[in-house]
Amino acid sequence: MVTETFAELVFGLVYPIGTNADPVAKLLEKYLKQYGYKTEQFRVSEHLRSLKLGIQFDGLSTFSEMKALMDAGNAARSKATSNSILATIAINDIADIRTDGGKRPPVARTRVAHLIRSLKRPEEVKLLRDVYRPGFFLIGIADDDDSQTAYLTKELGLTEDEAKQVLERDQDEDKFYGQRTRGTFYLADVFIDLRDGKYRDQLHRFLELVFGHPFFTPTREEHAMFMAYASAARSAQLGRQVGAAIATPEGDVIAVGMNEVPSPRGGLYWEGDEDDSRDHKRTVDSNFQHRNQIVKSIIKRLDGKLLTARRLSAVLREILKVMEPNLGESGLNKRSREILQSLPNKGATSSEISTSIHDSDLKEITEYGRAVHGEMDALLCCARLGISVRGKHLFVTTFPCHNCTRHIVAAGIRKVYYIEPYPKSKALDLHSDAICFDEKEAAKFGKVPFLPFVGVGPRRYLDLFSLELSSGRRVERKNKRGEPVVIPKARRSPRVPMISLSYLEREDKLLEEHEDVIKALHGKNHGKN
Repeated sequence: MVTETFAELVFGLVYPIGTNADPVAKLLEKYLKQYGYKTEQFRVSEHLRSLKLGIQFDGLSTFSEMKALMDAGNAARSKATSNSILATIAINDIADIRTDGGKRPPVARTRVAHLIRSLKRPEEVKLLRDVYRPGFFLIGIADDDDSQTAYLTKELGLTEDEAKQVLERDQDEDKFYGQRTRGTFYLADVFIDLRDGKYRDQLHRFLELVFGHPFFTPTREEHAMFMAYASAARSAQLGRQVGAAIATPEGDVIAVGMNEVPSPRGGLYWEGDEDDSRDHKRTVDSNFQHRNQIVKSIIKRLDGKLLTARRLSAVLREILKVMEPNLGESGLNKRSREILQSLPNKGATSSEISTSIHDSDLKEITEYGRAVHGEMDALLCCARLGISVRGKHLFVTTFPCHNCTRHIVAAGIRKVYYIEPYPKSKALDLHSDAICFDEKEAAKFGKVPFLPFVGVGPRRYLDLFSLELSSGRRVERKNKRGEPVVIPKARRSPRVPMISLSYLEREDKLLEEHEDVIKALHGKNHGKN
């Protein structure tokens, strides 16, 4: 069978604008060199400057240049009608080098790592994972808001207002082909912290795991977050799966939870329960249903009070009857249509009013859902079992909503770690007296810190930590004499290699190599027929 020793690797970087990722990229290159790997870097921003999009970059201020690059990214995605097109261009660059610009057939290379920076859309990550499978690793670089603003203002020269504009646009732009850094970040395979130089040890440890170091094991935080992630898989909720875990500061996981409908026996429904009454069994989203009822009630109460298109037409007819009494019925209809068509605002239809209300902040209401949230399920599990949660740490795959936040604070949870941001949450708006996003501030004012998770992401937990359960090669920890053994870096190949052949090609290769053996076992001639 074909082995993929020292196979190519592809790394993607995702980070918020205002994050100085250069130190991480340079250090990554230095670390990879220790494993005998050469790094080739691809910058999406450089491509955007060369694309024919009708956007000028010459002679711009730093702020204007940033806006132009964002506009160019949006324009490229829009023109290609694809939110993954910039990743496709990066893949084209990688393939172009492999084929020397199309002069030779593509051949898999060894000891080469490709670095793509920076990714801004979840679709880009999905495409890179589809193409490169386990050989693609997404590195999420975390930095706090103050550091990002300081970098933009002090080092790049933006004003405070300009920095705020680019930061907000970068996180989650309200356009179909816009920036989605926040939604892309949580897809990372590893999360590293730029603050205080922590990324150095974190990046080193991650690469040691990628290259199969046998004695790096999960941290307390990585283990607890993996338990939360695994717990989320139990949820059959129509919208999303959220998992949570509660652990002691020493790392003992005492409860897990997920978002699901409660059972009358206590806890949540399980697969196989005879009285299973989860939302997919009822075939309705209760929160969506009640939100629709609220919209209808608002429209009903506004009936006759808004100048809708129908009401505007009726008012025009009444005015025309007074102003031009000799028009007649057909004349009234014709004249009112002409006036309506000439007006810039012709009044809204009932459907347009309904859509506008649906698209307002009303869409963020979650109060009418039947499911217990993951954080609450973990807290209630402790309550049922008589376990105190005071001083414990909560790990959750998604940032807690404001409803869960008040219970988290009241329960006495000391720290909260999360992966995916949740823009609908009003947690800080409602509880700024009790929570914050910084450990130093938390210690100073006695608040509960809500902290972004740092470490190996739960989606690659088994790949990088398990000796046998990963999708890659087995890692050996001892030699024949029973002594611990660590192979030198330059001799270690990637733990989960990128396979250069498709499964159809791997089938053909395997069967070709074993054709004579199979024929002999069946009592057939060794020669080919």
